[in-house]
Amino acid sequence: MQEYSNEEIDFLALQIGCIVRVERLKQKISQESLGLLIGSNKTTIGRLERYEHSTSWKILFKVCQSLKIEYNPLFILQSLDYVLSIIKESFNLEEKLTAEKELFYKNLEIDAKEKFNKIKK
Repeated sequence: MQEYSNEEIDFLALQIGCIVRVERLKQKISQESLGLLIGSNKTTIGRLERYEHSTSWKILFKVCQSLKIEYNPLFILQSLDYVLSIIKESFNLEEKLTAEKELFYKNLEIDAKEKFNKIKK
């Protein structure tokens, strides 16, 4: 098993949140509906997507099952370009794009670049 640095783990958390968000948006499932599907709530889903708190593997596994995301590949670090493309795709899939969400996506891109640059140092 490959060992990751703390910086790589931080980027991985962001990457996983982005993948979950884009798959949820592609399937037109709200955070609330996904939370109910896994026996949780929208706050849990939002935290996972925003990589705010450590998420238990059980919750992440249930989310993956509900969205039909392969679990193991989530833990392989991807390129910055890949993650930025997911962020852009999520932005484009948003149906109700508020100023707050636009700011979220702008900051997400900045955060992704900063976290990735820490890995490369």
